[in-house]
Parts: sequence; structure tokens; C-alpha cells
Amino acid sequence: MKIRIEIEVLENGYTVCIPDIDAMNKAEAAAKKSKGGTAPSMSMPYSGDFEKEYMAKSVDEVIALIKPALKNLPQSTYDEAFAEAAAEDK
Repeated sequence: MKIRIEIEVLENGYTVCIPDIDAMNKAEAAAKKSKGGTAPSMSMPYSGDFEKEYMAKSVDEVIALIKPALKNLPQSTYDEAFAEAAAEDK
């Protein structure tokens, strides 16, 4: 899963593009279901389909848009995978 947050500075504000994690998860689940439980990365739809674009006029508005997107990152999955990998290294 590739997750990218993009901020473009404009003359009169900012364009903020954040990932739509829910849409990504639904598409991944649908791809797995259609492939019988395995979904190669090539079968995933274009990631641009899973982005939301907003306009902001101040840095505070940009931060307000980004914070919820960061909280939706699948951290617990990566915490478990990191702990498992660290245990294998010992």
C-alpha cells in the first residue's frame, strides 16, 4: 500500500491531497475476494482513485486536513510486523 500526502502551494492558498484509506481498504478487499484470497499488487486500481483533494487558505487549515489522514494510517499492522521482524533478528 502506497500512501502519499501532497501539499501544493498556490498564489492564494494550498491544495491538499490526502489518501482515502477507507476506499483503499475496500478496493484491496474486493481484489482479494475476486482473486480467491490473494491480490497481487498489479491488480490494484490506480492509486489516484483513492485520493481526496481539498483547498485550504492557511497553514492551520492544511494541518487540520492532514491530521485525520495520519490517524487513519494502518499503524497497528505495521507495529505487529515490526515486532515480528525484530524477534526474528535475535
